[in-house]
Amino acid sequence: MCAVTGLDAPEGRDLLINMLASRLPELGNIRRHGRTRPEMLEIVRACLREPGGLPELAATLNDYAPNTVPVLRISELAVTSPVLAVLSEAESREVHSLLSRVRHLDVRGVLYAAAGELTLPDRRVSTLRDAFDFLSQVNARADGLLPVMALVEHVVAALEGDAHRQVADGLRAWNDAQARRLGTGAPLKALRAEIAQAPTAQPAPACLVIQLSRHGMTPDHYLLSHWRQIRPGPWRPERGEDQIVALKDVEATVERLVVRAERDWAGRPGRPVLEFVLPFHLLNHPLEWLPMGSQSSSSTALCLSYPVVLRSLERMRAREFHRRWHNRWQQMTEDAGIVCHWDTTGRRGHDPVQWTSRLTADERLVSVALNAPPLPGPAGSQASLEAALRAGVPLAVWDRRPAPPSEFRKRVKKIIKGKPIELPQRVQQLRNEAATAGAAQREAHAGRHFAVLFDDPNRIVDGSSPGADPGSARGGHDDEGDS
Repeated sequence: MCAVTGLDAPEGRDLLINMLASRLPELGNIRRHGRTRPEMLEIVRACLREPGGLPELAATLNDYAPNTVPVLRISELAVTSPVLAVLSEAESREVHSLLSRVRHLDVRGVLYAAAGELTLPDRRVSTLRDAFDFLSQVNARADGLLPVMALVEHVVAALEGDAHRQVADGLRAWNDAQARRLGTGAPLKALRAEIAQAPTAQPAPACLVIQLSRHGMTPDHYLLSHWRQIRPGPWRPERGEDQIVALKDVEATVERLVVRAERDWAGRPGRPVLEFVLPFHLLNHPLEWLPMGSQSSSSTALCLSYPVVLRSLERMRAREFHRRWHNRWQQMTEDAGIVCHWDTTGRRGHDPVQWTSRLTADERLVSVALNAPPLPGPAGSQASLEAALRAGVPLAVWDRRPAPPSEFRKRVKKIIKGKPIELPQRVQQLRNEAATAGAAQREAHAGRHFAVLFDDPNRIVDGSSPGADPGSARGGHDDEGDS
């Protein structure tokens, strides 16, 4: 694209973007850099996010500079064509047989890890054979390694214990044979070293993360930062432009950010999640009930369209607690059930030292249920939540009312029952029940007041905080023309 005559000038790029926007309206908001190569990259990235975006780009370039050598080459690259088969049927059958013996792994997680930057299938991938067959239709990586070989390596790394030793040895031998045949021994060795140092992470959902932190000396003003995860997969959020807002303006700002995020998610099936990274004093604000469509007569609460969870700003910035946080998250996601530590604040015989000591000593306790909102003072459970965060607990639930109702414990047990990773969706269902209840029961329904802190340590976003890892949240500022 950089070689196309005229695109080295800003006015040429302006014309191309305007032509593209007539075919794909979303491309009219492409970020501008004032330099040729970065703007070409922005155009290609935007087209990759749109269904049929690359063919439209090729067609537009052909209108701009018809039948020129660079445009003809771009058309060849953009047109979808079958990938030449590298594996024989016998080789595919051999690895199919080995993979069919592995039934306990998180298939989507392994596929996400192996695929890297590749666009993943919209269809359901339920077995390792499905994942293998999908990657067998994908071009080789930049280092020459077949994506299916990367998948096999991630499966081998996830197989532990003597029970799976034979399968792991067979898969590794299969990969070694392919590397010898294709001359990819060096990149295979490099991938094995990389996997050994960084174990496979759970895929992140498409999501919008909104963070509020105090700004300067003005008590009611906050720095609002946000990140967008465009599609499910490895955690690679794109950071948007920071804004300074008063607390009363958060509602309108969040609505604009959600609308912008939906434009990014358009055309992609899925169920994005909304996360609020908040300082302690804002955790009891019911941000999940912010209205969407506030300019119309039919506005609805945010939590009816999205699972909404809270995260702790203070812990995200306190790296000295992150090891324990990782430990408890791993414990929670690997165990069959979530073990809860019940708060005793406000009850007769409450012993905060004993309660905190028991929580700290037992890493099986991966969640806490607060007996009161996390507010300061003897009537609040702020001290209990602070202790839980220091201990690395990733999940906390409470009722926002001054005292939990009698059915609170029953509700908590129902919410934490099931796969931990699906907990935000179960909470959304409870809130849906509250919103759709009859008028007389709506305000009293537990779902109207149920707060959830669900904090994944693998998804750090606060790259600007003191001591934070600058590589933990990729991307810089992303222009937000409508906010």
